[in-house]
Amino acid sequence: MLKRKFLWIILIVLLISLTCMSNAATPKDALVIGANTEIFITCDPGVSFEVLPNAIVKNIYASLVRVKIEDGNFVTVPEVAKSWEIDLDGKTWTFHLREGLVFANGDPLKSDAVVYSLQRVLKLEKSPAWLFSDVLGLTEESITAPDDNTVQIVTNGAPSNVVLTIVGDTLGGILNPEVVQEHEADGDMGQGWLTDHSAGAGPYVLEEWDRKIKLVLRANENYWRGAPEIKTIIIQDIPEPTDQLLLLKKGDIDIAWDLTAEQANSLKDSPDISVVTTPGQSDEYVGMNAGWGPFRDVRVRQAVKYAIDYDAIINQVMEGFAINNQQFLPVGYFSYVENNPYYQDIEKAKELMAEAGYADGFDVELVTNTTERRKTEAVVVQENLAKIGINAEINLMQASQMYAKFREQGIQMIIAGWGVDYPDADALANPFANYRVQQLAWRCVWYDDYAADLCEAAAVEINEDRRFQMYQDLTNYWHIYGPFAMMYQPIEFWGVRNEVKDYDIAAEGYSVHFDLTEISK
Repeated sequence: MLKRKFLWIILIVLLISLTCMSNAATPKDALVIGANTEIFITCDPGVSFEVLPNAIVKNIYASLVRVKIEDGNFVTVPEVAKSWEIDLDGKTWTFHLREGLVFANGDPLKSDAVVYSLQRVLKLEKSPAWLFSDVLGLTEESITAPDDNTVQIVTNGAPSNVVLTIVGDTLGGILNPEVVQEHEADGDMGQGWLTDHSAGAGPYVLEEWDRKIKLVLRANENYWRGAPEIKTIIIQDIPEPTDQLLLLKKGDIDIAWDLTAEQANSLKDSPDISVVTTPGQSDEYVGMNAGWGPFRDVRVRQAVKYAIDYDAIINQVMEGFAINNQQFLPVGYFSYVENNPYYQDIEKAKELMAEAGYADGFDVELVTNTTERRKTEAVVVQENLAKIGINAEINLMQASQMYAKFREQGIQMIIAGWGVDYPDADALANPFANYRVQQLAWRCVWYDDYAADLCEAAAVEINEDRRFQMYQDLTNYWHIYGPFAMMYQPIEFWGVRNEVKDYDIAAEGYSVHFDLTEISK
C-alpha cells in the first residue's frame, strides 16, 4: 500500500515538472519579444527610418528631449537637456544640459557630442535628414555649442512642438563622437559600424544583432535615470504570427509583436495573456483623383464619403482594432478634436450624385495593394459604392508599382495608408491638404490654394491658440472639399504575458514614444 502511494507521489511530481517545462517562463530580469525582424536594416539613429527599428533604437540613444504621453496627449519632457528657452525671434533655441552625464562606456557627455550628432544627420543625408533640413531648416552652421553644457540651434521659425518632437525623435539620438570616429571607414562617419553596434547614452546598449535570428539589448548601468529593471531584452526573429502565438502561450516569449487581429481576439479570455493596445500613428484612406472625370465635382466626392460603411470596415475588416477617426490628425495630436461628420447614408449620397449629374453612376478603377487587409477593404468599398451606382473595378497592384503610379497622378481611386513622421499636426496637414509639397493632395490632383495657404501659415504660427484654430478651420474645410474619405485610424496591439507589467505604458504612442524602461516583471 505504501509502495503504491509512493509511486503516485512520484507520478504527480513528474506531471507537475512536465507542466512547468511546457510553460517555461523567461527570466525575471529579461524580456523576450517575438517579432518579424526582416524590416531591421540598421541601428544607426541617423539612418534608421522604419517604425519597429526606430522604436528599439530610441531606447539605445538619449536625446535632448523625449516625447511621452500625458493625459492622452503627446508632450515633450527634459532628457539630456534639463531646460531650454527660445529667443523672441522664434528661431533660436538654447538647450542647457544636465551636469555629470556620461555615455554607456563612461565617457563624459558634453555639448560637443550633441552638436556632432545633429550635424552628422545632415552630413549623412539619409532618409530622416529631411526632418532637420526641410522641416526645421537646420544647417551644420546653425547647430553650435557656446560652452560644454549649452547647445544652440537656429531653426526656420517652426512652431515649438514641431522643433521639440523632431529633436526628441530617433534621429536626435546623441552619439559618442570618440567611439564613432574610432570606427570610421572611408569617411562613412561610422555608419558601417553603427549598423550593428551602439555608442549612445540611452537606457540600453546594443549587445548583439544576429540577423534574422535575434537582436539583444543590455541595460546601461550608467544611464542618467538609473539602470532599467529589465537587464536584457531579446528581440527574437519569429516571422510567422502563428509561431509567435504558440510560443507566447507556452511562455517561451513574453510579447508577440505581429499577431493577426483574429489571433489577438482569441486571447481576450486568456488567464495568462493580455492584449495591449494603443492608437496607431497612421491613417487609412480612400483617395479620389480630383482632376479626373466625376471626382472633379465636390458633390461626387462627398457622395463617396456618405456611401462608405465605416462601422463595417472597423468591426469586420479590422475586427475592432481601429478608431473611427475621419480627420487627418491622429488621436492625441496638437489640435485634435473628435470630428467625424460622415456615416453611411445611401439616400443622401444618391441625392448628391443626382445633383452632380451622375444619377446613373459611372465606372471607376479602384487600386490597392495585395495585402489581405487592403483586398478586403477594397471589396467592402466596392460593395458600398455599388449602392449609389458607382461601378468600382478593383485592380490589385504590388505596393511599389501602385505608389509609383500614384506619384505620377495616374490613379483614379486608391485605398492606402499614411504613416506619421513626427507627432504634430504639420506632419499630416501638409501631405493631405497642401498640394505644393507634392505628396497626397498633389497625387490626388487637389490643387486648393486656400487649404495650402492655411497649411503653410499654421506651420509657422508661433501663437499656439491661433495655430490650434487654424488646424480646426483646415480640418472642417478639408472634410467638405478634400478628395479623401478617411476610413479609420488603426489600433496597434500586442499579445503580452501577464508577468510583464506596465507594457501598456511603455507602448503608449508606439512609434512616437516607446519606453522600455517602464517595463518590469
